[in-house]
Amino acid sequence: MKQTKQRRVLSKLHVRMRFFFLLTATMLAVPLHATTVQRLSFDDLVSQANAIILGRVVASQSSWTKDGKLILTQTTFQVQEGLKGTSPKTLTVTTIGGQVGSTILHVSGMPAFAPGETAVIFLEKSGAYSTVLGLNQGKFSVANGAISNSVHGLSFSDDATAMPVTMPVEEFKRRIQQRLRQ
Repeated sequence: MKQTKQRRVLSKLHVRMRFFFLLTATMLAVPLHATTVQRLSFDDLVSQANAIILGRVVASQSSWTKDGKLILTQTTFQVQEGLKGTSPKTLTVTTIGGQVGSTILHVSGMPAFAPGETAVIFLEKSGAYSTVLGLNQGKFSVANGAISNSVHGLSFSDDATAMPVTMPVEEFKRRIQQRLRQ
């Protein structure tokens, strides 16, 4: 009687272990390298943004949220030009993710900013925070007089493919202003 009960317990344990192994193997086999979002056109970015700035990164700091569940990164920009809305001389943009001590939180498709980087950023308000509209879709890096974007880490709900954009900064700014006048 005792052996039969032990066999049943071991059998149940064996089944649970196999289930756990299958579940773990399945989770590891599914690539989690993209965040699915709504694809935003250029017109969507311009019309939906509360503000659009051209700015340079002057500081960045990551910290835990008050509840200790997320790491947020606060990136401060020196605003070189406000392209939509009113912008102060400096502006802080909040993104989810970053590093605090040895803990790293990475969110695929979330824009990251490098010290000294210059970018055109399409911003939206999320509660008390200014965030980048459409994740990586709303960040256009500036280098050598041209803007370029990356949609790395994003997949789109309509299964469309977004193509990276590269053009002279002045042309990009002209298109934004043209769209705002419509």
